Amino acid sequence: MRHLRKVHLSGMFIGLLFLQFGCQPIFKPRAPVREYKVKIISDAEFVRTRHGEYVDGYLAEYESQFLKQWMFIVLEIQKYMKDDRLIVTGRPTEDFVQMSFGNQVDEQVPVFYVDKAAPNIPSGPKIPMLK
Repeated sequence: MRHLRKVHLSGMFIGLLFLQFGCQPIFKPRAPVREYKVKIISDAEFVRTRHGEYVDGYLAEYESQFLKQWMFIVLEIQKYMKDDRLIVTGRPTEDFVQMSFGNQVDEQVPVFYVDKAAPNIPSGPKIPMLK
């Protein structure tokens, strides 16, 4: 009886240990954080994603491998305007929104959740002083 209790308790302990480690957020797969330089090409919109979630954000374009790409950037605070240039940092998702813009009709645009956004103000070249 004593041996059975030891085996049972050690089995429960190992099971609880695996359960504890399995529930930690560190073990859940997450998309890597990425940074993009984007240009907002639409006003703020409230749309529904392919998975049925409603999100606020902007349609934006960025350049990847010398090609113009689109993404729908989701921001908590809608304070930017069309034609603003931003540097956004966040996580891409596996979700899409269906958008029509310009001559494109019902295009599947990937959703990008923004953690941090800042205006992209390019600085001029540093010219040395003349002597």
